[in-house]
Formats: sequence, structure tokens, C-alpha cells
Amino acid sequence: MNWKHFWDRQALASKGAKQVGRIMVGKELEPKLMLNIAQQISEQLQLKETDRLLDVCCGNAYLSHLLLPYCQSIVGVDFSEKLIAEAQKLGSNRMDFFVGDARNFCLNQRFDKTLLYFSFQYFEDYKTGKEVIQTLWEHTQLGGQILIGDICDKRKFFSYYNSPKKLWNWFKQKLNKRNDMGKFWHPNELLQICEELGIKGKVQAQQTWQPYAHYRFDFLIEK
Repeated sequence: MNWKHFWDRQALASKGAKQVGRIMVGKELEPKLMLNIAQQISEQLQLKETDRLLDVCCGNAYLSHLLLPYCQSIVGVDFSEKLIAEAQKLGSNRMDFFVGDARNFCLNQRFDKTLLYFSFQYFEDYKTGKEVIQTLWEHTQLGGQILIGDICDKRKFFSYYNSPKKLWNWFKQKLNKRNDMGKFWHPNELLQICEELGIKGKVQAQQTWQPYAHYRFDFLIEK
């Protein structure tokens, strides 16, 4: 799946939450719900007003903007030039955005906290996932936290593909060598990556009120 082409096209076709896939049953998630998600992330990362936050796969910075009240500043990275152009329209002097690939970007700086949210499914094999986690680790200060959030859970594959229609659409996409949902990860895969990298990670269940909690999980790494 050519995800860069997918998200460049999404950037032109939509606005706001839809532009970054924050939808349910074809509709944008409610602003209040997105605010609650931002607050939940701030608690998981223990964000403080002095923290510099790195938001990887930030898209159009819809979520980054909601997290700004919880920290000092935010740097966002995404591989879609079109989505970064949308992010830069926000114009805050406490936010900077760069085009970069999550697998190997280099900003030559470290951050207090690092976030990669609603995007890990687009890294579709173990090697790529490991490269991403290594890059996040290299950009995080000692004593910081890394949150990889909203990860599709392989154990709950049929909680998402829960109807003949959904399964048929998945099968057709597989035949055409595309899959809009990307990879469903098993939590043990992330734990194994962390073990190989010599770092500590733990699986976190999502809160029941979160919109995709029935088939997703979070993963927290402490440095």
C-alpha cells in the first residue's frame, strides 16, 4: 500500500478530523471527544507545561493543536508534504512542523515526550515497526516517555471486521494488494521489539469511552 499517496490524496479531499481519518461511521469525531482524547494522552504521557513534545505522524496537526495547552511546545513530523502544509497554516509560535519519514527522520534534538498516535498500523511489517520505535527512542530524552497510541489489535481483528460486508471488502482489498486499515499488530510483537532494542515497554488497554477501544490498544515506553 502506498500510504504517502493515500494521505496526500486525503489531504486534498477532506478537512479537519476527516483529513486525518478521525471518523466513525463516516462522520468526524465530535470535538468534545477529541478534547477528551487529548486529555487522556496528556495523562498517559504525564505532560507538564515545561515539556517539549514530539508528535510523529502528526498529519495536519489536528491532535497536536489540542495537546498544546498541556505542554510548552510541539514539533510535528509527517511524510505527507500536503498534510504538513495544512499543519503550518495553524501559525502558532509554539509549534513547528517538518516533513520526514517516521522510520528514519533526524531532527538532531531530543524531546521530553514523544507521541505517535493512530498511525502504527501503517507500518506493515515487523522490521519497519522496529525502525520506527528505534527512531522515536533516539529522539526522546532520558527519563521521558513515548506513547504509541490507537494500535489495531490483532487479537481483536474480528471485533472490527465484524460483518460479512466488512470481511468481503477486506478480502477484495487484499486481492488488489491494498488495505486501508494497514496492519493489525499483536501486543507481543511490540514487546518483542522492545526486548530486542533493550528498552522497556508496556501494553495499555484503552478506556471504554474511547471511540476505537473495542479493537485497539496503546503502548507506553519509558526511557
